[in-house]
Amino acid sequence: MSDIFDETEENLRADKWASIVKRALPWVIGVLVAALVITLAVAGYGAWQNSASTKASEIYAAAIESLAKGDKAVAKTKFEEAAKVGNKTYTAMSYQHLAGIALDDKNAPEAIKDLDLAAKATSIPMISDGAALKSALLAMDTAPYADIEKRLTPLTKEGRPYSALAKEALAMAKLQKGDVKGARSDLQVLSVTLGTPDGVKQRASAFVAAIDSGAITTAQALVKLPEAPMPVMPQMQPGAQMQQMPAQ
Repeated sequence: MSDIFDETEENLRADKWASIVKRALPWVIGVLVAALVITLAVAGYGAWQNSASTKASEIYAAAIESLAKGDKAVAKTKFEEAAKVGNKTYTAMSYQHLAGIALDDKNAPEAIKDLDLAAKATSIPMISDGAALKSALLAMDTAPYADIEKRLTPLTKEGRPYSALAKEALAMAKLQKGDVKGARSDLQVLSVTLGTPDGVKQRASAFVAAIDSGAITTAQALVKLPEAPMPVMPQMQPGAQMQQMPAQ
């Protein structure tokens, strides 16, 4: 990102934020979800102690091992199995990994489907909303605005863990469909709202500046660029040996 700050032309610098937002949001969500590692480890350990979930934990562990070895085909099969027989936590985690595998295979529709399933699998907002937001971001380039709005609006409600990011994404969707006035209004509010993360405020302000400078055409084109690879749920081993493993 350092090259952005080397630009001498203000409009070009503002335009580059458009691509940064689309590419960075999945990573931001991934970092936030990573904060759940300890909580999920505890939940996973409890599941491991429950005989009804032992099978799921063993299958999930085998999937993680296969993924670490680079055997995506076996890992995919195991994650699919774990998603069907596990408790809600294992199901959501498995579908997140399946989405990551699908994206690695350049299959965005499959990733969207898996993320939707992950979002429905658990009632833990940090997990379900994160999956739903990533799904909406992936769908943004192909789905009609009405569908994106339907996906994002519930996530923008007060108290939801990713409300600011969802509002930012909704503004990007408006910008992408040509509703410049609506996008600017939403971004302006985000840029001054107390409690909005600093990164969101800065990007919102940059977009408002780009719109006001007349650089909107370039900004709209950049919003349509493909997203960066999406991080999946942190990997964990079940039982007493459970630990955080590198994200795939």
